[in-house]
Amino acid sequence: MKAGINTRYGGPEVVEVRSAPKPEPTETELLVRVHATTVNRTDCGMRTPYPLFARAFIGLRKPKVNILGLDFAGEVEAVGAKVTSFDRGDKVFGLSPNTFGAHAEYLCAPEDGPIATMPAGVAFDEAAPIEGAWYADGILRAFGLGSGHTILIYGASGAIGTAAVQLAKSYGATVTAVCASPHIELAESIGADRVIDYESQDFTAIGETFDFVLDAVGKSSYFRCRRLLKSGGVFSATDLGPWGQVALLAIWSSIIGSGRVIFPLPKASKAFIEFLKARIEAGEYRAVIDRRYALDEIVEAYRYVETGQKVGNVVIDVTSSE
Repeated sequence: MKAGINTRYGGPEVVEVRSAPKPEPTETELLVRVHATTVNRTDCGMRTPYPLFARAFIGLRKPKVNILGLDFAGEVEAVGAKVTSFDRGDKVFGLSPNTFGAHAEYLCAPEDGPIATMPAGVAFDEAAPIEGAWYADGILRAFGLGSGHTILIYGASGAIGTAAVQLAKSYGATVTAVCASPHIELAESIGADRVIDYESQDFTAIGETFDFVLDAVGKSSYFRCRRLLKSGGVFSATDLGPWGQVALLAIWSSIIGSGRVIFPLPKASKAFIEFLKARIEAGEYRAVIDRRYALDEIVEAYRYVETGQKVGNVVIDVTSSE
């Protein structure tokens, strides 16, 4: 099979599309023929780990995982002897957070893992982008977001931000989105109650407070955003921030019992995939897609993602290279 393979750390050019052994499913796994996947910030972070201590977990001198790709949509080609809930030919989508491997024509996924049959009427490229929703929902759940709450989402045009806006609305919250002027209409179209253009206005000086503030791009800080929080309000971000300050502040908030800053680590589960499927079928969520690339163009996809200018998701059409 063809796959995007990186055997060393470095820039996008370290990824080579070449032949790799086709995986064999165990008796409790599915063999999925991948139709679509994405290149996302998690993939970029695995390829060029930062902070450097991350190498202690993913490989000191070279990566332990050579085929990246966290989310996928495809078709079941084979099932293990003990698999009972999926059949050959089923269209499925899901996450592969432990082994990655979706930047390839085939991957194996455990039957009891974060995988489900695809939402009705949704194409493979529309089902594949899951990573942003996974991170967003993990934080929204950690907030305890619900009906009547107010939330400000900074970076509302990225993969996590566009997911956070839609999922926050599905939980019944009032959403203020912050993004650049070219993306205001997008934020409005996905349900934001109010949109602030950070290019023309300092969003931290609007004179309002919120129950929750989410930095969905990791480019702000708690210290800049704290005046946006109500008494008892909570801040979170999708990145560690300068010198790992978000994680450190989360630890300190936990120690003193304020809960002012949290930094939850998302857990991939079948329940989350089923939840996302239900939101899609209810018309409450759709993946925003910026660009599509063939598997053979994956290096260019990485380069584009790392410009920091993508809107929503960058999809890899794996089958288009056949």
